[in-house]
Amino acid sequence: MPLTEFDPDKGPLFTGEFTKVDVIDPALPGHVRNLVIDPTKPFEIVVEWKIEGSDVPLYLTALDATWSIEAFAESIGPGPDLHIASDTLSKGTAPFPTTKTYSKTLTVPANKLPEHDPGQDDPSGVYMLVVTVFLNSNIGAPGFDISGFHEGPMIRVENPI
Repeated sequence: MPLTEFDPDKGPLFTGEFTKVDVIDPALPGHVRNLVIDPTKPFEIVVEWKIEGSDVPLYLTALDATWSIEAFAESIGPGPDLHIASDTLSKGTAPFPTTKTYSKTLTVPANKLPEHDPGQDDPSGVYMLVVTVFLNSNIGAPGFDISGFHEGPMIRVENPI
């Protein structure tokens, strides 16, 4: 099961969760989920999350206007650890509800992740994806940022030829 964390986590007052992190191969008909990625083609990561609780309107009103969404690939075994995609998304406008959902599709460019070369040790061609969402606060100590982390899925980078 993927590791998912959101901060702050204030029980019924404020909590967040990822509802989807899928790797999509746009080259496949129907843009289906795929965990084996052709390194020569771009692919997408669909990220969905929600925040809920009675403090959600307070937080969203006080924080920056846009979420920062980023994706990282951590090599399993030898290979590079890379920042592979990022984008922003508007938090929306007031009045804010006590439950707010968001969705963003990140595009990872072609040739961003190296594949495994049989007979070689480096790179492994297997990566753990980590997705983060962040809404910045300039309010000061103790800090009122909203940050979420989702570890997974694992992918293999392999040219089909």
